[in-house]
Amino acid sequence: MLEVKNEAVAVSAATDLTPIIVRAAIARRWTAKETAPGVVRCRFDAHSWSIDVDVRHSGASFSIDYVDSNGLFYRQELGDIHRSYNKQVEALRRRIHREAQSLRPGFVATSVATSMATAPAVAAKPYTIESFAREAGNGFSYKFVFKLNDASTADMMLSRRIQDDVLESVRKDYVAAFATKDTSSLRIEFPEYAIRDGKVMGRATVIAVELLEFVYDPETAHGRLAVKVNPQQYEITRQWVRNNIATLAKDKSAKILSSLSKTPRFTIGREVLRDDNVLEVEFQAGD
Repeated sequence: MLEVKNEAVAVSAATDLTPIIVRAAIARRWTAKETAPGVVRCRFDAHSWSIDVDVRHSGASFSIDYVDSNGLFYRQELGDIHRSYNKQVEALRRRIHREAQSLRPGFVATSVATSMATAPAVAAKPYTIESFAREAGNGFSYKFVFKLNDASTADMMLSRRIQDDVLESVRKDYVAAFATKDTSSLRIEFPEYAIRDGKVMGRATVIAVELLEFVYDPETAHGRLAVKVNPQQYEITRQWVRNNIATLAKDKSAKILSSLSKTPRFTIGREVLRDDNVLEVEFQAGD
């Protein structure tokens, strides 16, 4: 069982390692949350197994401590575990070093073309991540808290940048955790989102809407669509479909939507959830 104890990183002792660890965890598809000063709880979820570790840091060093696991045959008396644990922990360890190294002033990277080349500058983010994690018992919602830098002004541009960053992080985690290949079918919304007192707090919800069929007759203005529904998300998917038929029409064929007005209205008709978890919806275009 791999142990990471008091490993030094290339930063000053005054550097706060919490945001560095959180960024590293998210980049490696872990969820991360600061549970106490100097302690970040990280969780890695796979299909049939999971890992929980605490990354503890003090000054310019960190340790990765085993907390819990499922499906990895951990035996405390022997101190051994399935090799998947070591693989993921080692990847997290390396990523923490990488994130820390990228903050060093004058950081240089070895290049094939030149022996030493200055790394491209990365625009500083206007916030630090305090927490970002999938909600317990709910694989479709993510809670997040970001702390704004003192110089950051809460405006629409800042809000859009933060939402774009959250979208990217949520999409990567969801795709990795649920082996989702068709990322175009994922809709990510923000039912809770607020900027106040120097912090951004919110929740992102993933809706998996796989469009299987979309048929529209411009002469009768009548149409029918079919979407694959996750049974755990039936009601939220149903409501999303009712409110976003135009979006689904555009996804299926831009020509379908172009035959309607720029702001088409739809009346919902028959709705049927088949035994194979496919939702069929009939609709009529127009007022």
